[in-house]
Amino acid sequence: MTVKVGMTCGPCPRCGKKICRPRPADVAVCDCFEYCPLENYTKKMEPYTPDLTPSTYESDRGIDVIMVHDSPEDHPQPYYSKQKPVEVRLS
Repeated sequence: MTVKVGMTCGPCPRCGKKICRPRPADVAVCDCFEYCPLENYTKKMEPYTPDLTPSTYESDRGIDVIMVHDSPEDHPQPYYSKQKPVEVRLS
């Protein structure tokens, strides 16, 4: 059996960044999910917690308002990506 030594690299399928790790790693996680895809993965996004106070959703109109507000233009908060971490296969 041959022992793998040295470095191994692979491209991220989402952003194209080259990820390198010391062997014997076969998989790495790219951090591109933390960066804005609209800015070509150059600007780090800020984590936020949505404002869930009733006044935000006009509580006098009830749950219907929450269901209607599903496009980015309707939200008082900025829209953030729903990206998940990407596993990169290293060769």
